Amino acid sequence: MSAALVSAAVVTLGAPLVPRVQQTFGVGTEASQWSYTITLLVGATLTPLLGRLADGRRRRPAMVVVCALVTLGCAVSAAGTHFGVFLAGRALQGVAVALVAMTIACARDLYSGPATARLVALLSITTALGAGAAYPLTTFVADHFGLRAAYGGATVLALLVTLAVAAGLPRTVPVGRDAPLDVPGAVVLIAATACALLAVSQGNSWGWSSAGVLVLGAAALGLSLWWIRLELRAPHPLVQLRLFARRDVLAAHLTGLLMGVSLYNTPVLITRIGLASRDTRYGVGLSLSAIGVVMVPIALCNYLSSRTATALARVRGRRVALASGGVVGALGPLMLIEVDGHLALLVAAVVLTSWGAGATFGTLPGLIVDSVEPGETGSATSVNILLRAVGGAVGSAVTAALIGAAHGPAGEATTTGLTWAALACAATCAASVVVSCCVPSRRARRSEPRPAAVEPVPLPRAD
Repeated sequence: MSAALVSAAVVTLGAPLVPRVQQTFGVGTEASQWSYTITLLVGATLTPLLGRLADGRRRRPAMVVVCALVTLGCAVSAAGTHFGVFLAGRALQGVAVALVAMTIACARDLYSGPATARLVALLSITTALGAGAAYPLTTFVADHFGLRAAYGGATVLALLVTLAVAAGLPRTVPVGRDAPLDVPGAVVLIAATACALLAVSQGNSWGWSSAGVLVLGAAALGLSLWWIRLELRAPHPLVQLRLFARRDVLAAHLTGLLMGVSLYNTPVLITRIGLASRDTRYGVGLSLSAIGVVMVPIALCNYLSSRTATALARVRGRRVALASGGVVGALGPLMLIEVDGHLALLVAAVVLTSWGAGATFGTLPGLIVDSVEPGETGSATSVNILLRAVGGAVGSAVTAALIGAAHGPAGEATTTGLTWAALACAATCAASVVVSCCVPSRRARRSEPRPAAVEPVPLPRAD
């Protein structure tokens, strides 16, 4: 749990601090947004590989190395005096995205019965729980002691978690988890994801019809098709693509992709609107510390909505639970359009966005865990985390592009740019509601063949 929480805290650390990065390093709006985008980009590219490692006997060393890299990344960002060095640290921190999928795989092996479902649902919303806990503290530190002090504190926290994982993570794994790693598949997937996200993130700067963007887009498409061919033929694929044939798994992945846009980017819009002066007609005129206080409801709302969605899923089915998350989640960004300097509306946007995210991401793991073998849990959930991060990275790039395309004379955000960015977040939430309708009803799920039961096996030491 501590590894998943520090993952969330470090990854989301960039959201409220994007404006402060812009001030500290004297860079433009789109460049400062890269301090957030690059973390999601690296996380998206590496999560499937690390999720697969979490399914086998390499789990413990992989998690220790990931935590150590996060610690190093925080230290680099804290010590960096140039924007490029700071950005390199944020890139290293991106590997933390995979920790949620790795901890879910670990939980499924170590627990059984109803406790597993509850723990998996809780781990799935740790991104929001960690963000809700970290926002007030990091914004206060950054506001009073500077950006580097905030990342210095994150370095200490990540180091403590690294030591805890090294000392406390069990050295046991189930028998039969010695399948070789699909290295070709991992390399091709990393390259395809990186090309796609770079094309989207640089489209506004280079021009959407520029040679660079077109080449990256074509490369991403070609590599993706090659990767699919490799995975379908590999004896031990990185991702079991045939699982996508199940409607519930496919719906879970598409919902994660769409809701990831709002989950990762609405907090950035909330920060920009909250910090902006009332003279801008949309700003609330808060300090960075006050923004952190406004973000406090995120953790509580995510936890309560996750529990509520779990209860709703038992009564009405997961289709209804997922749809409720998308509907409520769409109201948050729409509320931002009407803030117009009113603090109460800004807080309402935070509550609605976090409630929708908690309901959605508290429901998704159950769809996946019920549909795959235990040995595929890390891989399947890592794909879902990957798609969340892809949604976040694409949304971050689109947000920067929309705000940058309609900026004011001094480069500041305008009402038009923020409105279009908020509408984009709301639209993806609404699209997730449509996708949730593809989830089989409870009666249909009972009629589907279930995955074969796995007999309990002793857990030998993996020396």
